[in-house]
Amino acid sequence: MRKPVVVLGAGGFAREVADIFRDLGTNSQYDFLGFVERDSSHRGEILNDSRVLGAISDLPDPRALHAIAGSGDRAPRARQIDEMEQAGMAPATIVHPSVVMSPFVRLGAGTVVCAGAILTNSITIGRHVLLNLSVTVGHDVSIGDGCVLSPGVHVSGRVVIGTECWIGTGAAILPGVTLGDRVTVGAGAVVTADVADDTTVVGVPARALKTKNTAPSQ
Repeated sequence: MRKPVVVLGAGGFAREVADIFRDLGTNSQYDFLGFVERDSSHRGEILNDSRVLGAISDLPDPRALHAIAGSGDRAPRARQIDEMEQAGMAPATIVHPSVVMSPFVRLGAGTVVCAGAILTNSITIGRHVLLNLSVTVGHDVSIGDGCVLSPGVHVSGRVVIGTECWIGTGAAILPGVTLGDRVTVGAGAVVTADVADDTTVVGVPARALKTKNTAPSQ
């Protein structure tokens, strides 16, 4: 019996998640019911071929449903995850059928792996992680909870990525590098050395731009 699931949010990436359910078809363990917004104002609208169900409060029994965060941006995604947990909704995990993935990969609950991704061997991925289009992850990699890897990110072998990191489109993380918690990597950056918690790095090779504790320039 397939599990009923909703996508939180109804923006562009939420519709892409719905496309994953569609592409999985009868091979999915989930029965996609529609989108859930933060309020009821769009209740009943049709997006593509799926319905907006309203807010979580409009659902007859949220605890009976699985859910998945439908934002590709870090802050709204974190909010959706918090709302899901407060409502007692079980996190869904979804992998596009085109993904190439070793059986020796562990995916945490709530994780989304989009079309074209390649995950090799001995990889551990935490809860509510987003691996966007055509991300590649090498051997012996660990990715912490709540991370977002944007389209075309390449993670080399033996990399450790902390929690709640955001890695921009087309960035590359070279072998053996460790990223701390809440690290931001700019689009197209090439990270060649370890990065401390709460640090933003940009460029080729990547250099620190700021940390939370860095005073603004005068």
